[in-house]
Amino acid sequence: MPLVAEAALASLGYRVFPAASGLEALQVWETHRQEFELLLTDMVMPNGITGRDLALRLRASAPQLPVFYMSGYNREMAGRNFALSEGSNYLPKPFDLTSLASMVRASLDRGASPPFANRSV
Repeated sequence: MPLVAEAALASLGYRVFPAASGLEALQVWETHRQEFELLLTDMVMPNGITGRDLALRLRASAPQLPVFYMSGYNREMAGRNFALSEGSNYLPKPFDLTSLASMVRASLDRGASPPFANRSV
């Protein structure tokens, strides 16, 4: 996640667990699994684990985890069997911070989360 996005979400009261790669995200997940309410991931990441791969791995142990993807690539790059819908589970780059904040809020609200209180993303 870009540092600006991380800082913006933190300023809105969300607790953010940043990771520079899918592999690092898996390590963060192992340590903070119980604190996650949403996965916000890029579609393309270094070290051979894509955002889609990461989401599948995390949802294996947390099937209700809301997942939101962002990417500088178009939605078609994800493949026909992978539904991405802008505003629902996908945010194209570049994006403005207002769009990011409203997407995170909407994703958490759809995920039957408890009322806002220091959310983790």
